[in-house]
Amino acid sequence: MRERGRFFTVRSVPSQRSPVIDIPDALARLEQPEYTGENRCLPCTAVNVVIALALAAALGVAVSALAGALAFAASLALIGIRGYLIPGTPTITRRYLPERVLEAVGKSTETGPTIETVSPAELTSVLAAAGVLTDQGDEIRLSTAFETRWDDRLASDGTAEPSTDAVGSMLGATEVDRLDETSFVLDGQKRVHWESSAALAADAAAAPELRTQLDGWTELEADERCDLLTGLRLVRDRCPICGDRVTTTAERLEHCCRRPRVGVQSVCDGCDRPLVELVASESSADPWLELAGVTAADPASKP
Repeated sequence: MRERGRFFTVRSVPSQRSPVIDIPDALARLEQPEYTGENRCLPCTAVNVVIALALAAALGVAVSALAGALAFAASLALIGIRGYLIPGTPTITRRYLPERVLEAVGKSTETGPTIETVSPAELTSVLAAAGVLTDQGDEIRLSTAFETRWDDRLASDGTAEPSTDAVGSMLGATEVDRLDETSFVLDGQKRVHWESSAALAADAAAAPELRTQLDGWTELEADERCDLLTGLRLVRDRCPICGDRVTTTAERLEHCCRRPRVGVQSVCDGCDRPLVELVASESSADPWLELAGVTAADPASKP
């Protein structure tokens, strides 16, 4: 349009929309499955609620009763979603709660060694120190208490396929994508695979128990957690699915172009599901053979 000799160009201005917050997605990002649900630590929760109440009371006195009430409600919501309000609570509870209280809720410091890392060579010593395994001289077995709790979890879970959240909690991953029944991708990078649905069910039931036995479990890498869980499956003598006996064998594997290796296999006698299938170099096979209670047979000696 023309006005007093000047030209004006009329342009449409794109509307600016306010960003929309996806509440369910935001809550999902806040969730910490490794500290909630069946993995929730009751002493840690109690300590956090007490801390939240103290902070809310202080805020109520300093500001107003309404501010204190709102702060307490928000703190309870965070505890419910994340499992804790103050990071490091497990260390606080172990250090300051009376031993009889820790024993009552399965958090006794006497059976929960602190670990920062674990290698295959340390599996037996770490699990024995945690009260998970017992060395009976000629063989290594699961402790009665741990085996009972493990079996109870298997019985309660039944044959249900573990969810991606359960796999993430087990291996410390934030995002888990399922590829098939026993294969997953962790955080878009690392691929993990179980030998069978029986092996996966066994690990899904054992991991929450190891979390309560091993202080430092949540700091371990996925590979370290997998090694611990594989070690437990090697010691297990019953199938987690059908309950039949498991037979474990080991074989020295010859190869024309590289050094010999050792293969270890645990298979259910009843349903024929494999629980463990691993191959290790001869120099690193001893810890696995010790847990399995077998020796590697020479291929030539097999019938």
